[in-house]
Amino acid sequence: MGFPSVCYCVILPQPLILVLQLLDLLRHAVLLCLSSLGLAAPPAADEHPAYAAPPPDLWALPPSLQAAAVAPVPAPAAIKARLPAVRYADLLRTRRAVAPAPAVCAVCLGALEARHRVRELGNCAHAFHKACIDKWVDKGQATCPLCRALLLPADANAGELASSSSFSF
Repeated sequence: MGFPSVCYCVILPQPLILVLQLLDLLRHAVLLCLSSLGLAAPPAADEHPAYAAPPPDLWALPPSLQAAAVAPVPAPAAIKARLPAVRYADLLRTRRAVAPAPAVCAVCLGALEARHRVRELGNCAHAFHKACIDKWVDKGQATCPLCRALLLPADANAGELASSSSFSF
């Protein structure tokens, strides 16, 4: 049992293949010129791959998310003003966490201790050291470093942008 010793393909010399491809290209170029002048019917889309519709963009966002993707990012100062810094112990108290698991700042990978100042994010409620998240925001980031949710709720982003873009004459 092995591969058959007979080859069922025709082997053509490379120069002949190139000449045939060139003739095919010239034929399609002439057909396109004639169809653009209105002297011939345009060729069918599936006749040749060059006439096929371009493939859909696989990386394009759905229309419902495109508006959110192009929304301008609030200024770092506005983000920091909306995310107050508190002691981690106070944050745990407001969350009513009795014996939480050891928490880690995902930016610096350091432990979050009761005496540390932290910022709790508006959408996802993740907490980070104040200095770590401030550096993150200063670099122009407007999403959570851990889950990529927006740092501020959508209505807060819109309010900050509207107030920062308003001006008087």
